Amino acid sequence: MNDEHASWFDAYDYYERRIATAIAKMPMRKPWVPAQRQEIVNLARKSLGIREEYIPSIQIDHVRIVPKNECSIQFLTFRSWVDVYGAAHLYVPEQAKNSKQPLPLILLCCGHGGHGKLNPGYQAAAIRLARQGAYVLVPDVMGHGERHGMGHASVVHPFACGISFQGLIAMETLAWIEWALQDSRFDESRLGAIGNSGGGTLTCFLAAISDKLAVLSSSGYPSTFEYVARCKERGHCSCNIIPDIVGELEMWQLYGAFAPKPLFLFQGDLDRIFPQDLFYTVMRKVKYAYAEVGAEQWFQYAAYPGTHSWDSYRRMKLSEFMAEHLGLLPAEEMEDDTRDVLDESQHCWETVPEHAITTNELAMRLSGKRFPDDVQLWDVYPPKQTGAPIDEAALLNCSHRQVLAQFEAFLKK
Repeated sequence: MNDEHASWFDAYDYYERRIATAIAKMPMRKPWVPAQRQEIVNLARKSLGIREEYIPSIQIDHVRIVPKNECSIQFLTFRSWVDVYGAAHLYVPEQAKNSKQPLPLILLCCGHGGHGKLNPGYQAAAIRLARQGAYVLVPDVMGHGERHGMGHASVVHPFACGISFQGLIAMETLAWIEWALQDSRFDESRLGAIGNSGGGTLTCFLAAISDKLAVLSSSGYPSTFEYVARCKERGHCSCNIIPDIVGELEMWQLYGAFAPKPLFLFQGDLDRIFPQDLFYTVMRKVKYAYAEVGAEQWFQYAAYPGTHSWDSYRRMKLSEFMAEHLGLLPAEEMEDDTRDVLDESQHCWETVPEHAITTNELAMRLSGKRFPDDVQLWDVYPPKQTGAPIDEAALLNCSHRQVLAQFEAFLKK
């Protein structure tokens, strides 16, 4: 082995051992013990960089209403922080016309691909749930859908500012929950959240950081932070980088903190992103947490046939779970539940305001700190180097320096 490759071998070996040591020394925090549950919540918020003074309030404009069979869709534009704009769909059930009582609201947290809220799978899930009698809110996440200009995959400034990109996403979502609690259309005792992939990341944290949700489902993500940090030697999307989490908390503790409220975790048995064996290991631990508070019957999990994304069958199983725990109409089985979706050209904004700011600018405004445009993750989390060329490409098409900086970011300081 030549000196150059030996240097990289040693650098990766250093981080593998450091991560293993951090996991071995991680305190056992039990979410079924009230004081330890609160510690889990506090640490999750700290890792994300959540601060109460940073959480915005949602200001809504109604754009137009599109009728559907047994429901309608309100096209919404909104502002969260000053000069931060977004778009969302609110699916309105037919029952809302005659109901004298508030109805459930389900927050559908989009994954981080493609067309955001206009993804046919998310639309199909929302239409299903609306036809069963729930309002369904589907906002575009920062940097996707109609908000693509904000930046997403490679934003760095939130980390430099002591927040995190997932922290910004989570704080805006907490603001949506507060918005819902102020609206008399929605039953505050029947608020739910669902999400897959990147939406599964968000719902994992919501399980711990929001006490206003009555029911929750997270899919395409339940695994371990150790696996995400150590085994994925590639350039992470910024929303996947959770500072200081490895050696501090694991996902099962966040999910376990949701007990005794109804929780549904699932994935595809052929999901190439997260191994099925690891999924079942995590489910064992969450199940134990629920059993410890006498609520094992409120925890449901499964690995269904399929790959990473929701399909019609998983959307049906999800709607069955929500029907059971939110008092909705029974789920309808159908071969193709995407036949009534909007096409991908139907937007809420004609043009996003020119003065709208990026995710990086938002982080700097919130924190009061300024950084140059070209700041990189390795500037924020300098990796322990051994003298090898830092820009050499790693195996999965990013620099070794990026991968090592990600290791450094994840590790408890």
